[in-house]
Amino acid sequence: MLFVSISFIREQISLKKLENFKRLTSPLERVRSKNYEITSIKGTLPILYDSIKNQFYLKNEKGLTKLDNQGNVMFSDDLSSEKSYISTLDYNNFIPFVFTSQGVYDFSGKELIFMPFEEKLNIKNELSNSNFKSIFEENYISADLVVYGNEIEDETAQFRIYFRVDNKWILLLSQKGDYNQFKHPETYNKNANTTAQIDYSKFSSKFSNKRLIALKDSQRGLYSAKERDRNLNNYSTVVLKESKLDYKTTNKLKMVAIKNNSYYGLPDWMNHTFFKLAYFELNYKNEQMFFKGNTFKYREVSSEVTNKDFYLYELPKGMRNKTKVAFLDIRNYTGIAIDPRMKYLEPQIENTGIFIIKPINKN
Repeated sequence: MLFVSISFIREQISLKKLENFKRLTSPLERVRSKNYEITSIKGTLPILYDSIKNQFYLKNEKGLTKLDNQGNVMFSDDLSSEKSYISTLDYNNFIPFVFTSQGVYDFSGKELIFMPFEEKLNIKNELSNSNFKSIFEENYISADLVVYGNEIEDETAQFRIYFRVDNKWILLLSQKGDYNQFKHPETYNKNANTTAQIDYSKFSSKFSNKRLIALKDSQRGLYSAKERDRNLNNYSTVVLKESKLDYKTTNKLKMVAIKNNSYYGLPDWMNHTFFKLAYFELNYKNEQMFFKGNTFKYREVSSEVTNKDFYLYELPKGMRNKTKVAFLDIRNYTGIAIDPRMKYLEPQIENTGIFIIKPINKN
């Protein structure tokens, strides 16, 4: 018989109350308060917001999931059938388009539209420098959208440049090895994530009214960009909108108790208290919601640390009157495994779950 103990982080939580905490992944019961509920949503980081249309986007495999201001799915497509290069694998620009080698998937309207390229230029690096300059500037002036993509993964080291002119898309590849003309954080800081916007030489991206906004975990100081990026203010060519926005909040997500979680299959020398069941309290718009999920403890130098892979992403304060939607990002650990090569213990993650906090539909 295993000994089970509970560590209380907040004294006001009783044992009886902990019994009512539900799992976010439960197919039978939703975590909810009087006016709000937490539900799972198909997607991963980044989570982005269209402040003009009052809509949200999440990365969904190769595609995107689009939500309305109530948190309802408008449409979603993982583009699993798309075999060519696809831009959501790096997702460097905050816009509702997915670029492939053949055309553009437009998620910005009421339904998903695919638009093949009207022209594909300089594919074999056939343009002289003067011809490239002329074609680039002509299209740049005419386009309402100009998007710079990542380097093509072959020996030519060309970058993708996308123009939308008269609602038609043109693909232009940069001159061979034109790396230093493209400006983004990795150009100046190799440890920074590339997010939000890439610029070319003195010609900034043109996003028109399509520029999306990142949410933020105010307590952690992390944006809802890929891999929870801290570096949205590291750009040398532009001052990004997010750095000037106020994300302060009174809403709060916290761990209130931890319970030893027995796990069979660990080595004999491994104490089962390594694996934990964590209890969470979410205070959201003056209402409380309670749930639980798996986590683990590990040693860091001389102290024991509880993993805290949970995040509350919200809009800037000035935009919260338009929608009552927010997001949770929570990793759910299912156990421990031994890496066969390195012979060390590795936590097993069931899913990095994105969950949406939204008003309850009472109709």
